[in-house]
Amino acid sequence: MRSVRSPRVRAGRSAVALAVAASAMAFGAPAHAETGSGWFQAQLDDVVIGASGAPGKVKPLYVYAQDTVNPRVVVDLSDLAGVATAEFPAWCTAAGTQITCPLPPDVDPTASLQAGSIPVLFRPADGATRGDSASVVYQALADNAEPSVATATVSVSNGADLVNLGDGRVDSAAVGDRLAAPIRLTNLGNRTSRGVRVTFTLSSGLTPSTWSNCWYAPLTGHRTSVVCDLTGRVRPGTTMEVPGGFGFEIGSSAYAGESLDQFVEPLAGAAPLPEQLGYHRPEGGTELKLRPSRTTSTAARALTREIDPSDNWASFYVDDVPNSLDLAALAEPVVGPVDGSAVLRAGVRNNGAGSLDDFRSGGGEVAPFYLKVPAGVTVESVPASCFALYESEDGWYGGEPLLGATRYRCAVPSSVFAAGETYQVDFGVRITAAGGEAGAVSLNAPGPYRSWWDDDADNDEAPVVVYAQS
Repeated sequence: MRSVRSPRVRAGRSAVALAVAASAMAFGAPAHAETGSGWFQAQLDDVVIGASGAPGKVKPLYVYAQDTVNPRVVVDLSDLAGVATAEFPAWCTAAGTQITCPLPPDVDPTASLQAGSIPVLFRPADGATRGDSASVVYQALADNAEPSVATATVSVSNGADLVNLGDGRVDSAAVGDRLAAPIRLTNLGNRTSRGVRVTFTLSSGLTPSTWSNCWYAPLTGHRTSVVCDLTGRVRPGTTMEVPGGFGFEIGSSAYAGESLDQFVEPLAGAAPLPEQLGYHRPEGGTELKLRPSRTTSTAARALTREIDPSDNWASFYVDDVPNSLDLAALAEPVVGPVDGSAVLRAGVRNNGAGSLDDFRSGGGEVAPFYLKVPAGVTVESVPASCFALYESEDGWYGGEPLLGATRYRCAVPSSVFAAGETYQVDFGVRITAAGGEAGAVSLNAPGPYRSWWDDDADNDEAPVVVYAQS
């Protein structure tokens, strides 16, 4: 990486607005620009680094280009003097305190949207102390695109800066398989973390192993939280790991993608476990122990505090768990007098064996189902988890009015629908006529194509019959 090291001058930090204006003038406009036909943007998030003596950390400078000619990012580092240094890859060029980088070499030049990142290593300058800060001004330029200027702030602080290196994935695993997610972290701050707390969140299809220094609690959506307090000192610049990682088993309800998230933090600054979740420590199990790692990571992203929690997360994914899945549409007859009120009950049941878990996308709902209102019935009240559908030339869409529609979409208002569970909703309706065409509850959206596939398509639709009483 190229290094731009500035003299020790901390006085007279320029304001961000002035830095942007001055840098825009310094950058200048690209010669013979053909604006308007291309699009190019760059993004660098704010950076927090440890004070003098910390090893520094890598932050990605993201770039996004479309139909551009000669795209490049020009970065002005003049304001970093005395606060930090910045090192760029060898394929960037330096001219004083300005760095120019083309698109990263691994970006596909034939892609319609060329996206990539430029790693930038920020280190504290000698003598940098807590409270120091500076701005980095960067401009995305292309010969045929409007230039854009943005600013990121580099701040210096005292404390540990734990970076979670526990990401991982496996392509596929079967029910009953035992796997392990890595527990690996580094300290890029300037203070030692005396002990580490690791909080795991397991999706509904994963069963954690028992560890003697961990507490367990159920979460909503059939998930599990495990909090482990690990002893050992994580000194600045060192990488630690738990040999063998965190073990778990693929449970009988696992289906499709499952995941395990983890969050690391210095033990001294960890909050007490929330009593309302009912954390408990089971009998037995061995202790999870931190040990120095035999390898180091060049791209790593108590008594002390965590100065930048944004990189304390990691995720381990099991991309595919083959298992059976069968959702069944549910409908009950509508019974009541003509011109009287009645209830239309619709729903869905998960016959198993797999559970639906929308943990990764965080959509907040699963198992959508669709109601076709029977003839001779008018909807007067709609459940909170449903909305009206209307047809247009481009297909079906959610819209108004909510009442009186002939089609509705509902879903289980949860991110997990476990095997064996049933979810039903009640529409308030008025029966206006007898003997009309039956309605239906379906797992497939209106239209000619199936939107749902499971192991038994025969129960994906159920009729809604009206029995009008005299």
